[in-house]
Amino acid sequence: MLRPEINDLLTQTGPKTPMGELFRQYWMPACLAEELPEDGSPPVRLKLLSERLVAFRDSYGNYGLIDEFCAHRGVSLWFGRNEEGGRRCPYHGWSTTRPASASTCRRRPTTRASPRTSS
Repeated sequence: MLRPEINDLLTQTGPKTPMGELFRQYWMPACLAEELPEDGSPPVRLKLLSERLVAFRDSYGNYGLIDEFCAHRGVSLWFGRNEEGGRRCPYHGWSTTRPASASTCRRRPTTRASPRTSS
């Protein structure tokens, strides 16, 4: 029987854990190509190594795997649209394309002023 701390060391695979860092150095299957059969097909939600991801096939037939949540507002990109060779956030239009460094923002909603507080 393993001690609890040894068990945690061997079984925890989230970000910044020893086993998580080890597994992230190797290729691993995420989903089958049949799950994304055609260009622009609906995305697939995945959970790998304690991270929630979205697999998609863009309008050009390229496969992509990205963090499920938009880095700006945390909206699920599963609800986004396949557009212009990438996945567009439903909240403010941020587009995550391939390569991931090529991102654009079509529109940004204005922020509401803070409500006034009475003294």
